[in-house]
Amino acid sequence: MTRTDILLELLATSGVKGAGTPIVGTTRLQKLLFLVEREEGVQVTEGVDFDFTPYKFGPVSKEIYDDLTKLENLDYISSEPVAEPTTVERDEFGFSFEGLMGDEESTESFEEKRYKITNKGKEWLANRHLSSTEIEKIKKVKGKYGSLSLSDLLHHVYTRYPDMTTASEIKERILGIS
Repeated sequence: MTRTDILLELLATSGVKGAGTPIVGTTRLQKLLFLVEREEGVQVTEGVDFDFTPYKFGPVSKEIYDDLTKLENLDYISSEPVAEPTTVERDEFGFSFEGLMGDEESTESFEEKRYKITNKGKEWLANRHLSSTEIEKIKKVKGKYGSLSLSDLLHHVYTRYPDMTTASEIKERILGIS
């Protein structure tokens, strides 16, 4: 399995709201991919792995950003901006995504993307003949965690994998530490 296989399968698989349920937000996508690897043991067997490291919002694989760009350029996935944060995100963070990521000029804006697999991506994935066992593991993660609020998803990751929170700038808020 490649990173592309895992990422596309996560987008294609059923969530609580049905098959191919889009994933809103790069932070959510990162955490779901992290859980696919850590909780279900789905590993990249072809090419370079995700290499999750602690960062500002918990575990991050910087390779995912390149993968998303590549897959969008190939028309295997599409993304659309979600102009406003959800109420939960606004209440949770109280500061901008861009501010955390280092863009100090943008203190009020917040833009996330909604990612979904395209028909071309589904066709490519169908021709890969992936292991049904691995597909079931990915489905399990999306079914269990895909519909959680971002706050609940982060809380799960932060409490279960504290070694991945060492660089977090939101740890105290997520864990309710004063």
